[in-house]
Amino acid sequence: SQIDSMLDVADDCDMAASAARPQTRMRWLGPLAWALGLLLGGSTSLLGLVGQRLFSALAASCLIASNFIPDEASSETTLSLVCACIGSFLGFAVSTAASVFFRGPTPGQEWTDDATTLLRMPSFIVLVTIFHSAEFLFTVLFHSKDVEYRAFCLTPVPFAGYSIAMLSALAEFWFLEAAIGFRLPGAISSALLSVGFALSFGGWFLRTAALFTAQSNFTHIVATQKERSHRLVTEGVYRLVRHPGYVGWFVWSVASQVVLGNVVCLFLYAFVSWKFFAGRIPHEEAMLCEFFGSEYFSYAQRVPCGIPGISSLC
Repeated sequence: SQIDSMLDVADDCDMAASAARPQTRMRWLGPLAWALGLLLGGSTSLLGLVGQRLFSALAASCLIASNFIPDEASSETTLSLVCACIGSFLGFAVSTAASVFFRGPTPGQEWTDDATTLLRMPSFIVLVTIFHSAEFLFTVLFHSKDVEYRAFCLTPVPFAGYSIAMLSALAEFWFLEAAIGFRLPGAISSALLSVGFALSFGGWFLRTAALFTAQSNFTHIVATQKERSHRLVTEGVYRLVRHPGYVGWFVWSVASQVVLGNVVCLFLYAFVSWKFFAGRIPHEEAMLCEFFGSEYFSYAQRVPCGIPGISSLC
């Protein structure tokens, strides 16, 4: 009957609204948990409760644990805990870096009294945590139906590839520092740290600007079907390169190894990142050509890809 149909529609609407409420609440639960974690991490550093070696071990443990959370996990508790964890690492890193930069090293507190060396690890953690914070915030704001654990981009590739890359970076840093004591001369070391941080931060900023410019038109998973709301974004940072989000990720990841002073991981990150995008960008551009036809082809003739040797369009 008509009344039954209306009741069924009402039930469906109630179920949809109920499912949407947790994602909506994450708009304030996520930032709140992140801010509390930030305060906790900063306080831990200021009180001297944890040194950089233990801090690195905790970061490594969290990276390993991140692979045991299902990508589809969407409970408020799980997402809030991850937000708090990321915030705490960022708070510790910012507080530690600020203390070393403005007050100098505390004699005997760490394995070295060299300020530049003591800035490397917290600077790296700052770059990593702001990246994951922005990725999740973007999803919460523009893809509220997709607010799941995968939105943090902590497991962007299968077989724990991202965690292995990060653990390799930490391992090389501590091997060079603790095992063989390799260290460049002071002026060169300081210059490389400054340049590396500026480049990596710039890469993160470019990617984040790309996300927030494209808004709902940017997805972490390549779309295979054009939605009614999809449009070709060509303004803002998309005037500079066709794939500013990928260019930003590439620069952010590779330059982060300059921050740590890693030689092996610098080349490995560059090679693996290039191979990843060499497989992703052509597939994505094929979809974009199918979605937008001559409009995208014309755009591709005017604007470069951004990562050389990958796109066949230009």
